[in-house]
Order: sequence, then C-alpha cells, then structure tokens
Amino acid sequence: MRRLITVMFSLAVLALMAFPANTLAGKIKGTVKVKGLRTPADIVVYLPKAPAVDVDLSKTKFVMDQQNLAFIPRVLPIPVGSTVLFPNNDKVDHNVFSMSRTKTFNLGSYEPGQSQTVVFDKPGIVEVRCDVHAEMAAYILVMKNPYFAVTDRKGNFEIPDSGYLQQVGLEGIADLPPGKYSIKTRHEKLKTQKKSIVVPDSGDGTVELGLKRGVPSVLYK
Repeated sequence: MRRLITVMFSLAVLALMAFPANTLAGKIKGTVKVKGLRTPADIVVYLPKAPAVDVDLSKTKFVMDQQNLAFIPRVLPIPVGSTVLFPNNDKVDHNVFSMSRTKTFNLGSYEPGQSQTVVFDKPGIVEVRCDVHAEMAAYILVMKNPYFAVTDRKGNFEIPDSGYLQQVGLEGIADLPPGKYSIKTRHEKLKTQKKSIVVPDSGDGTVELGLKRGVPSVLYK
C-alpha cells in the first residue's frame, strides 16, 4: 500500500513538472453598468496590452450587414489585418464609406444582393456611414490583439470571448496567464474607463465597471 502511494505521488509530481504553473490560465469576466443610456450593450472592453499571440486570420469571417436601413452589428471589433465583408441585404441601394484616419474608403453605390470587402490594416477606430442614408452609422474597432469583448444586453462580458471567437472562426486564442492586466472601455457616447485587474493563479478575474455619458478617449494611447 505504501509503495502504491509513493508511485502515485511520483506520478503527480511528474504531471506538475509537465504542466508548470505558468501554463495555468483564466478569463477576465465582468459587468458594465451605465448612466445616461437605455442599455449597457455594445460596449467594447479590451486589453490595450496583452500576451503575444499568433493570430491566424485565414479562416475568419467578419461581416457588417446592411438591413432595414441599419448596419448590423453597430459595433464590430476585429484584429488588425482582418477583412470585413459588407453585404447589402436590404431592399434599397447603399453607399458604404468612411472618412476615418484609420481607414478611408468609399465602396460606391451597390444594389441589394451585392457585397464588397475592405481590409483593415491599421489599429484604430473606423466610423462607417452610408452616403444615401444619413441615419446609418456603425463603428469598426481595429484591435492590436484578440483580447476584447462586446457587452451583451445586460452589460456582461468575458475576455477572451470564446463565443465570439468561435463565431468568426478565430482559432487558437488561449485564456490569459495569471497576472495583472489593464482593461479599457470604448463606446461612442460614454467616457472611457481604464482599470487594473488581476487574473489569479487559478480561476478567473472579475470586475464591475460603471460608465457615464461623455466623450471617449482614443483607442490606444
């Protein structure tokens, strides 16, 4: 019996040596509460600095649709270098364009059923508009790393956002190693908040953010 216990202990030690502490990982999970807006949805929460990771964009599919005189989704975060598809699934023609410094483009007028693509090769914020319908507006946030999330209707988020990454075909993005991280928020009508959070040696880091109406800061500074 004693020999069996010794053997089991030795196997456990070998397992720990094979998977050292720095391979442990977790997520950053949290909730955003807002004042001055009807809903805490569509707020981007992200890590300005994150562990180095190779991002394979070969199988990704990022889409900003056009339906019922609106861009869907209104907020689309993407890793730098991504291609975004702009299909027209509406009943009328649209002219999608942007005058943003991060990416300036004009796709011209195209009919229902047609589609265009744009490659976003520089980090930053891109405001997307339709020259035909002034009320149409959306935002593409070109991120330096894939550690970002968009809040749901209740203001909840998790980084990395496994559901979103799977949906767009972004594979191989690991959870965060234990350590201290800085997170930031971005919404066109809310003041940016920056906060530190610790991912523990085991489990997830949690945080609650409170945002107010105001002018947001730049994406990276």
